[in-house]
Amino acid sequence: MPDICFWNKCNNKCVMCTNPKEFSNASPKGNYDLKTQIAKFKAYLSGIENTYKGNGDNYISITGGEPTIHPDFFSLLYYIRKNLPHTPITLLSNGRRFGENMFFKKFIKVAIQPFSIAVALHAADASNFEKITGVKGSFSQTIKGLDNLISHFQGHIDIRIIIHKMNVDLLDEIIRFIDERWGKRDNLRLVFIHYEIEGMSEVNSAMVGLKLSVSAQKLLSCLPLLKGFDFHLYHYPLCILSPKLRKYARITLPIDERIYVKKCNSCVLRKKCLGLMKEYYKSYGAGEIKTMVP
Repeated sequence: MPDICFWNKCNNKCVMCTNPKEFSNASPKGNYDLKTQIAKFKAYLSGIENTYKGNGDNYISITGGEPTIHPDFFSLLYYIRKNLPHTPITLLSNGRRFGENMFFKKFIKVAIQPFSIAVALHAADASNFEKITGVKGSFSQTIKGLDNLISHFQGHIDIRIIIHKMNVDLLDEIIRFIDERWGKRDNLRLVFIHYEIEGMSEVNSAMVGLKLSVSAQKLLSCLPLLKGFDFHLYHYPLCILSPKLRKYARITLPIDERIYVKKCNSCVLRKKCLGLMKEYYKSYGAGEIKTMVP
């Protein structure tokens, strides 16, 4: 299950990005050329070729920076799909380039299923959205990209809402916007993610800092708006969530990025719980954690 970090550049400058400031630069420098990427991928496959191909439990995640702005984006997709025709691919993107019709038409031809896409949506209006991304015009480009994907892409689509202080009070507006513009679809899922404290989000802590209990309470108030949607919650300890929300929580971080505090030891929910993000614990402690007993 390899993660392919295609390169370390992005055309957004998101205030809560987990990457450092250097990622907000669309001019590539460094060893991110196609030859290097394919060489790394070949080296990975050579050790597990017999078990990896056709193993339905594996998938490839393509991340960045922003993968779609790399000049060899399509070449790498073609190479992966040619060599692993049945392996699921997941692409994490800000979605902006999918609003370019020529780019999108080419993408549809190369993105052979199984293929899924996750696109971040930060707000339901240009003003708030672009305060978060730091790029004028990024809202309309992202919305057009999602319009194209939702209308024509056959794979699964996640709309990811990364929650922090700048948009937590906008969640109901975001959900209504999604419902009114795209509705509830079989291949569409909403993913609500409490932000991680690293990279630019750590630098901008005064702007984005938010406790888990605050975003969890806001999500509970939005629950009626989510009726009929497929949705997941990332980065939430179960005890902080209302019982009505716990079934939607998922463990998506590796164990070395999480921590279980003393109060977790006798908790009946521990086996299915994320615990706390380590960097969150360093900043906010474990005061919100509760031991759930039978």
